[in-house]
Amino acid sequence: MKKRKSWMWLLGLSAVGMLASPASGAFGDVVASFRAPAAEPMALAWADGQLYCYCNTSPYRIWKINPRTGNAVGSFVFAATGKETGGLAHDGRWFWAGNNEENRIYRFEWGGSVVSSFKPGWNVARGLAWSGLHLWGTQDGGTWAYRFYQMRFDGKVIRSFISYYVLYDLAWDGRYLWAPEYDRIGERTRIVALSVAKGTLVAAVTPPADDPRGATFDGTYLWLSTLADNGWLWKIDIQGVGVEPASLGRVKTLFH
Repeated sequence: MKKRKSWMWLLGLSAVGMLASPASGAFGDVVASFRAPAAEPMALAWADGQLYCYCNTSPYRIWKINPRTGNAVGSFVFAATGKETGGLAHDGRWFWAGNNEENRIYRFEWGGSVVSSFKPGWNVARGLAWSGLHLWGTQDGGTWAYRFYQMRFDGKVIRSFISYYVLYDLAWDGRYLWAPEYDRIGERTRIVALSVAKGTLVAAVTPPADDPRGATFDGTYLWLSTLADNGWLWKIDIQGVGVEPASLGRVKTLFH
C-alpha cells in the first residue's frame, strides 16, 4: 500500500513523544500522535482514562499508556494468549482478548489473571469491542467474506453482518462501530463507521499512516494504531460524524 505523502512531514517531526496538535480540528483530523511502546501495535482498549495497547513483539506485552504524554506506565505479558492475541477490549471492569490459535476469548484482570473464557464458534483474529451490553468481534476466516459478530458474555452470537474487506480491531463510540479495514481489490485502507442498527456505512476516514490495526474510543476521540515506522498511536477527531451523510453513494445493507 502507498503512504499518504501529506503525513510524511508529521512523522519526521519527532522520533519519540507527541506530535504537535491543532487547537481545533475537523472530522478525521489528527489531534495527537505518539510512538507505540513497541513495534506492531495490533490492538487498543480504553479504561479509567488510560490507553492500553497490545504489541505483537516478543515478549508480547499489553501496555498501559498515559494518553497525555504517550509514556508507558505499566505492562505485562498475557500468557493465556501470548503472540496469538487478537483484539483487546474493556467492559468497565474486565479486559477481553482473543487467542487466535485456540480460537478462544478470555476475560481477565490487569496483570493477566483469567476470570473466564469461551470458544465463540468462529475464528477470532482481528478485533474486539465492548458496546455497553455486548461484545463485538470480527472473523478472520481467510475468505473474501469477513464478518462482525455481536455476542453475549458466553459467546452466543446475537447477530452478525458481513464485510467484504479484511477487518482489524473494533471501537464503539456509543452510536457507531468503527473498524480499520483493507480493501484487497482496491489496495487501500480506510477507517469506517457503521450503523449497527441499520447495517450501513455512516462515514469513512483515510488513516494517517499505513497499516492501521488497533482502534478504541476514549469518550471523545477515536484512537488508532498503525504498524508503519515501527508503530504509532493516533488520536483522531470524529466529532463531525453526528449526522449520517447522504452523499456516500450506493451503500449495501450488511446485516444477514
